[in-house]
Amino acid sequence: MILTRAEIPYDIVARKWKKNGFRDSYAWHKRIWEAFPGKPDAKRDFLSRLDDTGECYRLLILSPEPPTRPDWCPSPNWESKTISEDFLGHTHYRFSLLANPTRKLMVTNDDGIRKKNGRREPLRKREDLIEWLKKKSVQHGFKVDLPTLKTLPRPRQNFSVIKKKITGTHSAVEYSGTLAVTDPVSFKEAVAKGIGPAKAFGFGMLCLHPITE
Repeated sequence: MILTRAEIPYDIVARKWKKNGFRDSYAWHKRIWEAFPGKPDAKRDFLSRLDDTGECYRLLILSPEPPTRPDWCPSPNWESKTISEDFLGHTHYRFSLLANPTRKLMVTNDDGIRKKNGRREPLRKREDLIEWLKKKSVQHGFKVDLPTLKTLPRPRQNFSVIKKKITGTHSAVEYSGTLAVTDPVSFKEAVAKGIGPAKAFGFGMLCLHPITE
């Protein structure tokens, strides 16, 4: 896997760009796709995360192949490196996860018949957020050390797909703490493919730092 770190200055994001520039999370989604040119119909196989550091926007991209630096990111601010196989061989990590925790609600049509696709409702209470992560951890081969777990609400992220006349909002929560790997195979898959919904909008990437002591 390739981890790419890009730092995009505020003045670049504020400029007027074609195709809506960086106006919302969907626009960022499209800008990040520019790092993978020549694949208009490809299925997304990378994860991303965007953070406002107070000095710039820091973009992380995790992908199976090196991305190409788009023209909107200055060359000195773009760096890619290969993640060694040994990195995912540890048993304990400090982690940070920017997630979109939701529960799926049943929706019926006028005849009372359940629709195939329900509606997602964001989780807001800390106990619900913790329960969501506990369920995901079981699915993805790790166990969170609950005494170290922090949940930090992030600003809501609005988006609009103008051509399809679709608008929406994602509720972002940052989880951080320590975890223990219980199933290395499932854990590695979670690192590569992400956790939870809205991964195309910058959610679901596990940021890890091994605990070696």
